[in-house]
Amino acid sequence: MRIGWIEYLNTLPFNFEKTGLKLDFPYQLIKGVPSHINRLLSEGGIDVGFISSAHYIENFRDYLIIPDLSISALNRVKSVIILSDVPIEEIKNIHLTKASKTSRYLTKIIFEVFLKKSVTYFDLEDGDIQGKESVLLIGDNAIKYAHSKRYSYDLSSIWYKKTKLPFVFALWCVRKDYYKKNKDKVKELYRVLKESKNRFFEDPERYVKEDDKAVEYLKNLDYCLSSEHLKSLELFSDYLLDIGLIIERPVFQFAEV
Repeated sequence: MRIGWIEYLNTLPFNFEKTGLKLDFPYQLIKGVPSHINRLLSEGGIDVGFISSAHYIENFRDYLIIPDLSISALNRVKSVIILSDVPIEEIKNIHLTKASKTSRYLTKIIFEVFLKKSVTYFDLEDGDIQGKESVLLIGDNAIKYAHSKRYSYDLSSIWYKKTKLPFVFALWCVRKDYYKKNKDKVKELYRVLKESKNRFFEDPERYVKEDDKAVEYLKNLDYCLSSEHLKSLELFSDYLLDIGLIIERPVFQFAEV
C-alpha cells in the first residue's frame, strides 16, 4: 500500500509509527504538501491519501472516504489564516498559498459569498510574504508567521461564525479501484489510524515534548467526521457550485470498514 502523507504538525495524531503501532502488511509512506498528495492520488501514484476536502469534492467519482477521520476545526484552526496590512474589508489583493486547494477555495467563499467583495488573487511563490498586502498561509508556515502582519484572520473561525458548523480541511480517502481489490488492507489502515489518534490524545505530551503551544494547538483541532461535518462539506460544496469553482454537487461515499 502506498500511503500519501502530509508531514504537518496537525497530522501527528495519525502518525501510527510515532504512536507505536504497525500495519500487518507492507506499506510505503510518500510525503508531501496537500497539493502534491492530491495530485498523486489523482494520478494513481498513491493508493490512499490524506487529501484536501476540496480535492475529494472535485474527484468524488474516483475515491471513497475512510469514515470517522478528518482534520477539522469547530472554531479557530490557527493554521489556516489570512495575514494582512489592512482590515479584511479593505483587502484588494491577496496572495494565496499553492499548498492547499481547500484553503484557497474557502478564501474565495469568504470574500465572494460572505463579504460580497471582489478581490484580485495571486499565487504566493516560495512562501515569500514580504511586500504583499495580504496573504493566505496554511500549516506550519501559518503558525510561524502568525504575528508578522497587523491583522490576522482565522478562516475556520469565519466559517463557524457564518454557519455554526465545523470546517473540514482534510479527509482520508482511498482510490475506488484499489479499494475493490484490497478491502482488508483498507480496514486495517482504518483501525490503525483510529487507534493512533486515540493513543495520541491519551497522552499528547508524550509525543510533543516540551512544547505546550503545540499540544494546545492539536487539542484545539477536531479529528472526527460526524453528521455535522458532512453537513459542512455539503454546504461548502454548494457555495463552490454557486461561485463556479465546481461544476456538479458531489456524492459523499464511504469505504466499508
